[in-house]
Amino acid sequence: MRARIYKPDAKRSRRLRKKLRLGEFQELGFSCPVTLVETLSEEANDAFLDRFLAEAIEANNLAFGGGWDYNYIVRWEYRESVSEELRQKVIDWLCAQPEIKDVHPSPLTDAWHGHDE
Repeated sequence: MRARIYKPDAKRSRRLRKKLRLGEFQELGFSCPVTLVETLSEEANDAFLDRFLAEAIEANNLAFGGGWDYNYIVRWEYRESVSEELRQKVIDWLCAQPEIKDVHPSPLTDAWHGHDE
């Protein structure tokens, strides 16, 4: 299956822009890979991940996919974007954790088209 390239300047109807999540319907998210201070045991990693999900992700109505080294964070609400304020809350939470050595957040990017580029 070939990947489809959506040209942002192409003329499309409002209905199609909404369906493709383009233009005024674009949804933004970000990735936030981290480096841990040390390799955690499986139990410690699970406990830390559970705490991260509860305190930084679910508390801000976000969704998280991936792991510590490759991930993506989006809004849980249908057709909503992550705001810069929410992005910063997640980054601040991660930076405050003693288990985290480095945080490498991306800028907000298109969650549907091109965030892997």
